[in-house]
Amino acid sequence: MVVDDAGATAIFGQIAETLGTPRFHRGVLDIVRKLFPSDFAQVYQIERNGRAICIDPCDTPEDACRSYEQQFSLNCPLSRYWQNTGRPGVVTMSEVRCRSDNYGNYFSDFYHPMGLVDEIGVLLPSPGRRTVALFMERTKNFNEDATSAVRRFYSGITRLHRTNNQLIFRNMVMRKARGLQNNGVTILDRAGDTVFANREWRQACQSDRSLENSLKTTIVLEKTALETDTGTVSISRLDESFAISPGGRLCVLDRSPPATRATLNAYKSSFLKGQVSKREHEIICAMLDGYPTKAIAERVGCAPETVKAHKKRIYYRLDITTEREIFLLFLEHLQGSNAMPVQTH
Repeated sequence: MVVDDAGATAIFGQIAETLGTPRFHRGVLDIVRKLFPSDFAQVYQIERNGRAICIDPCDTPEDACRSYEQQFSLNCPLSRYWQNTGRPGVVTMSEVRCRSDNYGNYFSDFYHPMGLVDEIGVLLPSPGRRTVALFMERTKNFNEDATSAVRRFYSGITRLHRTNNQLIFRNMVMRKARGLQNNGVTILDRAGDTVFANREWRQACQSDRSLENSLKTTIVLEKTALETDTGTVSISRLDESFAISPGGRLCVLDRSPPATRATLNAYKSSFLKGQVSKREHEIICAMLDGYPTKAIAERVGCAPETVKAHKKRIYYRLDITTEREIFLLFLEHLQGSNAMPVQTH
């Protein structure tokens, strides 16, 4: 199929409708696959060491995606291309597969059992040594028109991809830090490596050399807050669909004066007081201290299932859905802007 300029404009218009949403990359694949059908498609984040994280399995069986993540990504020819070159672009299986190379059991145990014979990979630039890879696979060969068209679309898709990252970052990251003064923001991947750090965060790390190591330790302990001489760091887990760092951590540093931090317990005592029950308030304070559900149950003297029930009620009262939103509300409270409307039921 040959796509003229008007057709290409229409395609980019359809893709643009999904900007700033978790469906963006699937939206790209859905539209391209309408023109050039494929049997399977997936969205992965792939690092330069070959480690892969599935962002969206699309219509691929989830067990196949897990196998790719855990066993086969290192030996996949398209992944190998990224590992060896670090160059974004459009590549095909026939171009990057070298018959003399050893791909382990990738083809015998993964590719061929799925009946696959051809694949197009769209490798998009991503922060750090990573790519967001859009894979389209077929049980018969793609024709040359498909590869040529995808390459023609690539620069436009890349521009939209970067715009999408900016929108996601603004909506899901910077929005969480609003109301804070002199805040530092960093994003870590699942392994604790830095994907993004703003100037304020870098300056904080220069003045406190132990900050990064302390943060990594806090994350390993599954805590949601870190108090240091530099300030208070709130830690939120990012969604699996957050393409910049799926399943990673968003960390926001509040660099309020030491005198303010010294009164942190007082702020906790006043946070949402009168808006939740005494037991719910105890649980909220324990959450702010970074305790997981089991530890909260031991701290307040009830069963973990009871804590979960209280959390559900708290979320319902505050019209929120995640623990990280509790922490964001508390950060606003620290800044004297606790104006969150509370539902009465």
